Amino acid sequence: MLSLGAILLQNLVTRVTDRVDETMDVAKRNAIAGAAIGLLLVTAYGLGVVATAVLLAQRYGTVPALFGLAGGFLLLALIVLAVVAMRNKRERELRRIRRQQLAARRDLMAAATTVAMKKPFAATAVALALGFLLAPKSRRDDD
Repeated sequence: MLSLGAILLQNLVTRVTDRVDETMDVAKRNAIAGAAIGLLLVTAYGLGVVATAVLLAQRYGTVPALFGLAGGFLLLALIVLAVVAMRNKRERELRRIRRQQLAARRDLMAAATTVAMKKPFAATAVALALGFLLAPKSRRDDD
């Protein structure tokens, strides 16, 4: 018969392995789709820039048209940079919160193991409580 610690460790390893496999499958699928979509978007983007440059060159002349396009793209790049910086800051904060939650769970598990070793009859209650607390949560959380 396996000890409580071995059962908990086996459960944890199984869950981690399942999550890694699932994440790798999703990442591969997304990478392939992203590459195909990216190629099509770059092609459309290039043709759009050329068409805009030709149109503006006919109306305003070549040099002002190219400077106008360059300024517009610079402004767009700065806006995208600001949005990415804000999202990165938010992600760092969410990761910090998740690390704190995982640390609290880890501390709870260590305390429960200690109690289970000192009081073997309480091991069943501890195992049930840990199973409830460490059960997979719904993936439908809206951040």
